Amino acid sequence: MTMRIAAVQFHIDHKNKESNWDRVEEYMAKASDFKVDLIVFPEYFIGGPGKRSVIKGGTERCQALARKYNMDLVPGTIIEMDREDGNLYNCSYYIDKSGKILLEYRKFHLWHPERSYLSHGQKGFNTAVNRFGLIIGMCVCWDIAFPEVFRYLTQEKKAQLVITPAYWSMEDCGELGLKHDLQSEVKLLNNLCMTRAFESEICMVFCNGAAESAVSRPQPFGNLAGRTQITVPFKGPIAHCDHAKEEMIVAEVNVKQLTDDAEKVYQIRKDWREGRVFGGAKKEEIVHQPDDGKQQQQQQQKQPVYLTESKL
Repeated sequence: MTMRIAAVQFHIDHKNKESNWDRVEEYMAKASDFKVDLIVFPEYFIGGPGKRSVIKGGTERCQALARKYNMDLVPGTIIEMDREDGNLYNCSYYIDKSGKILLEYRKFHLWHPERSYLSHGQKGFNTAVNRFGLIIGMCVCWDIAFPEVFRYLTQEKKAQLVITPAYWSMEDCGELGLKHDLQSEVKLLNNLCMTRAFESEICMVFCNGAAESAVSRPQPFGNLAGRTQITVPFKGPIAHCDHAKEEMIVAEVNVKQLTDDAEKVYQIRKDWREGRVFGGAKKEEIVHQPDDGKQQQQQQQKQPVYLTESKL
């Protein structure tokens, strides 16, 4: 069974939050015409980063949009305050077409500037099963820099489709990185998305913001790098904004077929379960043999000699 997925490389208005809501709905209406099953928006899709983008009632509004347009929705991320601890978190949700929240994720790996006002999520990485019977995992932006995240989501939590909203700029590499290569972040994003899909045997939706649109809007936190893509095993990007302009991409993805076939070929999950992958399941067994003295002496004679640092 295929799933029709849309990812919107959205140009965020940092000053007028309501205009972003209006344009989100415009894209959802357009996606409905394409009979999209799931639509994904970028991180901070309503007003960009910062305390001023804290949203009250944003989740409920997204649930209503999912019901109205009869499609699953990952609305980028929403900055929310936890009622119990009073801290701000960068939250992402997988909302199904009935408006039910199937999965909530609070960003764990915060980018350096975010740490001044956000707390990193304490709930870890989890998965949920959507209406297509697919196991969905989620992460956000800088999370993709860490293969451990995908290893955990796929090997421990069995994810088949990982969705990643992002707010990733061309200047994230800093002045030092830009001195080496002005396209450094583009190369990083394209290579990370491809690698995560192939090495983890998963389909991946990476949805970043846009730096350009038909309407001029200031970008106070750097020029967004774009490169939104839907990337899968064997093929790589099957839909790709290889630019930073605003655009919606749509792809038919047979997630189960692709991930099953990747496992048949590479058997990474099987090797993980059987303890054949470093850091995977531990299946080592200690075989106890009778100690007759002679056998122990023979083993000691065969032991290799390793030079310590002091002997080098």
